[in-house]
Amino acid sequence: MKREPGFAAARWDDPFWHVVRMLADQSATQRGRYASAIEPPEIMSVLRSVGTPAAGGMISYLKNHDGVLDRLSAYWSKRRAVADSLLDLMRTEEQAKAEYASVSDQVLQSYGVKLEGYHKSSKALVNTVDAIVYRECRKTGVPVDTNPQSRAALVSDEYIWVSPRRLDGAMPDLLNPVAIWEIKEYWGKTGGGSKMSDAIYELHLVGLELRMFEDEFNIHVNHYAIIDGKDQWNSRKSDIRRAVDLLYSGILDELVVGREVLTEWPRIVSECSALVASSEEARNLGDSPTSLF
Repeated sequence: MKREPGFAAARWDDPFWHVVRMLADQSATQRGRYASAIEPPEIMSVLRSVGTPAAGGMISYLKNHDGVLDRLSAYWSKRRAVADSLLDLMRTEEQAKAEYASVSDQVLQSYGVKLEGYHKSSKALVNTVDAIVYRECRKTGVPVDTNPQSRAALVSDEYIWVSPRRLDGAMPDLLNPVAIWEIKEYWGKTGGGSKMSDAIYELHLVGLELRMFEDEFNIHVNHYAIIDGKDQWNSRKSDIRRAVDLLYSGILDELVVGREVLTEWPRIVSECSALVASSEEARNLGDSPTSLF
């Protein structure tokens, strides 16, 4: 899923996203009341009810910045609608297993479980992502790393950036990739818990560092999140909405959710393969494509 152009005006560092974050930091009662929509005049009332010094400062900020309330009201409705559509795309583990079999004849792997009684989840999403990557990259001869054993890095004589954590894939390599991705699959029938919030924080951290690096050196690396697990994500709807914020702020280039791994992920891999090919051609001609490396 890509963000819609009409709601993509605010950059990742726009104060608008801090207002969104503060508005989302309400009590469960307030969140339920304004989950679907909130009118501009009501936003101030909600912030007053938060009752913190930070919320008071936000009220003062909004009074001095015309137009933010209207933008926020419009985005709030969009945020909810997009999050609901993402949940509709998500699959159960059984569905994901069945659809993995449609793209690969390899044995499906599982995560190890250290504690007795815990659900032993399959790697249905990870294995599907990898199978499609190998299939698409085989067509073009582009290399890919789907099992990174170290961190990604952007390096030249003028700059260096090292990812704050290990990722789930990079193309064509961990050194100077054109694209990186992170996979967040959570199966089982119980509530999602804090691991869902941790997943959002991890995506935000990596994406934020990439965008700051891009602003300084004019080098863009595509950053993708691939998520699935209908039951557990459905129990953490607030985290799904935060994922929408990452997409619409530009922290993520695209968000691939559930069934989209079969429809959108092949397109993304093909587009990234073309980026790799064009960068290699430019290097062979003696150019230095700063938009990629």
